This record gives sequence, C-alpha cells and structure tokens, in this order.
Amino acid sequence: MKIKKYSRIYALATQGIFSMLVYAGIGYLIGYLINKSILLSVILAIVGVLLGLITFIWYLLYLSKQDEKEKKEEIKDENSE
Repeated sequence: MKIKKYSRIYALATQGIFSMLVYAGIGYLIGYLINKSILLSVILAIVGVLLGLITFIWYLLYLSKQDEKEKKEEIKDENSE
C-alpha cells in the first residue's frame, strides 16, 4: 500500500516538473521565433511555467478527488457486507 502511494507521489511530482519545463521551453521557442529579443522569449517562458504549474495543480486536485471517491466506495463496500 505504501509503495503504491509513494510511487504515485513520485510520478506526479516528476510529471509536474517535466510539464513545467516543456511548457517553458515551448514558450521560449515561440518567443524567439516571433521576435529575436530576449524579453519576449523570457515572458513567454514564464507564462509557460505558470501554465505548467496550473496543469500540475489541476491534476493533483483531480487525483485527490479520485482517491477520496475510492476510499468512500471501500467504506461503503465494507459496511454493506
């Protein structure tokens, strides 16, 4: 049980960090292709990191809701038996 919990936390953290890095890279690349100035590239990279963070938080909330739902179903199944 603990291994499953820790592996889920590890996977979620890795996915969050990776998505923030990918969105930042894409933002930087788009900014660089639009305008060669460094300012636009940095701004779009920051927007990409924020987008990755929002995605990470949304997925974290989704998984916590799903876990609560599974616990309620387990309790309901135990009470019905």
